[in-house]
Amino acid sequence: MSKTAVNSDDKREDILLGAFDEFCENGFLAASMDRISKRAGASKRTVYRYFASKEQLFQTLMQRQWAVFADHMKVSYRPGVDIRTQLTDMGRAQSRLFMSPEIMTANKMLMSEILRDPQIVSEIQNEIDYTASFEKLLKEAAADGLLDLQDPRQAAEEFISLLKGKAFWPVMFGAPLVEAAEMEKMIESSVDIMMNHYGNDVRPRGGLTGDI
Repeated sequence: MSKTAVNSDDKREDILLGAFDEFCENGFLAASMDRISKRAGASKRTVYRYFASKEQLFQTLMQRQWAVFADHMKVSYRPGVDIRTQLTDMGRAQSRLFMSPEIMTANKMLMSEILRDPQIVSEIQNEIDYTASFEKLLKEAAADGLLDLQDPRQAAEEFISLLKGKAFWPVMFGAPLVEAAEMEKMIESSVDIMMNHYGNDVRPRGGLTGDI
């Protein structure tokens, strides 16, 4: 990679970091491209050379954050390994995200804007699927007879929702981050629910019931 390309990548990253700080501090509506350029140590003209608008900057940050989620939630099915252990590992993959101050701060900023204007995600909401690896693991486990389920996608979404309802959404609305010991209890409870419903000695009757 040429020195020019490296410098270009560095400047783009500086702009994204400056935009992140600006959005966190002032929110999307009040954020200023002038202040973003100052935070990034770049001219406003340079900022617009990389990003055509404040909306594009925000969407790029949101896309990066979802990519972080997808990367951290990658798990693979391991034949011969106890399914409860594998479900626990799925839970821990989520928990690392939910206990990270940096990641949760980013999500709080992004979610506040998504709740204000759902259309802001309309162009990119289908580009990153962070449920896919969970779905694949559950599908392969079911094929090996470790789980009894008809819809791996639904089961993956249910499992994600169990922890998200306890450790993600409360933080989005002001609760403190969940501590490690408490998170382990939440993971164990979520795995128990999944095993009670989808364990191979239980016939599933649709999806999980109740609010999660």
